[in-house]
Amino acid sequence: MRGLWLKLSLAFAGVVILSLLITSLLIGLATAGQFQIYVAQGNRRWAEALAPAFANYYLEHGGWEGVESLLDPSELMMPGMGAMHRRMGMSGIAMWRMMGHRLLLIDETGRVRLDSEGDLLGALLPEAVRNAGVPIRAGGQTLGWLLVGDIGSPSDPSVQFLGQVGRAIGWSTFVGIALALGAGTLVFSRLVRPLRALQQASRRIAMGDLNARVPAREAGELGEVAQAFNRMAEALAQAAQQRRQMLADIAHELRTPLGILQGHLEALMDGVLPLELEQIAQIHDEVRYLARLVEDLRLLTLAEAGQLRLNREPVDLKRWIEEAVDGIALQAAEKGIHLEVQLPEALPPVLADPIRLRQVLMNLLTNAVRYTPPGGRVTVEARDLGRAVQVSVRDTGVGIAREDLPHVFDRFYRAEKSRARSDGGSGLGLAIVKHLVEAHGGRVGVESAPGQGAHFFFTIPLP
Repeated sequence: MRGLWLKLSLAFAGVVILSLLITSLLIGLATAGQFQIYVAQGNRRWAEALAPAFANYYLEHGGWEGVESLLDPSELMMPGMGAMHRRMGMSGIAMWRMMGHRLLLIDETGRVRLDSEGDLLGALLPEAVRNAGVPIRAGGQTLGWLLVGDIGSPSDPSVQFLGQVGRAIGWSTFVGIALALGAGTLVFSRLVRPLRALQQASRRIAMGDLNARVPAREAGELGEVAQAFNRMAEALAQAAQQRRQMLADIAHELRTPLGILQGHLEALMDGVLPLELEQIAQIHDEVRYLARLVEDLRLLTLAEAGQLRLNREPVDLKRWIEEAVDGIALQAAEKGIHLEVQLPEALPPVLADPIRLRQVLMNLLTNAVRYTPPGGRVTVEARDLGRAVQVSVRDTGVGIAREDLPHVFDRFYRAEKSRARSDGGSGLGLAIVKHLVEAHGGRVGVESAPGQGAHFFFTIPLP
């Protein structure tokens, strides 16, 4: 997780720093450009305001000789410059320099006649430069041009303003980067913490500790991932427990018939029991039970793995149910149990494996007859639900306790633990019923209460 945290932090820092630097650069360029336009427009308006005074001077003196004296009166200064230059005893040109502004007067020939800085005095300026100034006109004649601009010195107010703006942008960028990196560190720490817990829990599960869990305190996707991981871990733990329980149940189911077989064979070998047909029949019964148990386990394993092949064909449910009831009738008659079939006049055919479907119904009927006392009743019903056909088996037996209902379709589960194997079966019949029905796309269920019998039902979808 340290590598992930470092990669996320570096990527976030790079994006934040690059974004803020680009933003600061664009803001600085835009501010400088707009401020220069603003200053240029202000200087031009100022030059336009001074142009009439220079035009009057030219008309009064017949030329530009001594025009620098025109800068001394306060009315030609910037607002406030006149009062300052009187108090400080400074000339107009000196005051212009102090305030960071430059005044250029260009005559009609393009020569500089007045320069507050003095270094361009007498110079011939290009036409493009003088056309950028404000023309001085009198009587429809252009007498010259007047330019007002900034000199760009460190004391220039414009330079100072842009410097302050640049420093403010720089500090705000620095503070923004610091805050973003701090917030990013907190967010990534909070993000990586549950991932680190998930990594540690995964390692524990890989090492065999199926009790590892992740605290699901986070909201959103991380919380959902933690909950999904915990559900997966719980499913793995349950699967491991079921596997251990299944092995124990298989060993228990095999131990009894194998013990009986071993005891009979040893008695026959030692001459304790005579080699008679009755002894051979008992051994044969145990072998048949073992073969049926192995076949049930094989069938259940294939069904759970989704590898059970079904030979589907149209099945006449009414005839199929009647044949199954006939197959259990002798066993029910021996116990004095009344079998009843309640079927509608017509049932739609279903597309199913008739052998597997018969196995489902025979398991339910055998189970009902086994747990119904003598004189009781077992009823088989069927009805069309529109999209599926439901087949029900009801009995008047001992019923099933509420706490046992969720487990009746589990492998090797017996609601009555005290029943002998000969009476209670192997505990695989209902598990096989559930998986065979689900393999057909149907569902199976049970309703029961102690002393009120049991109602097992399953549905087979119509084609």
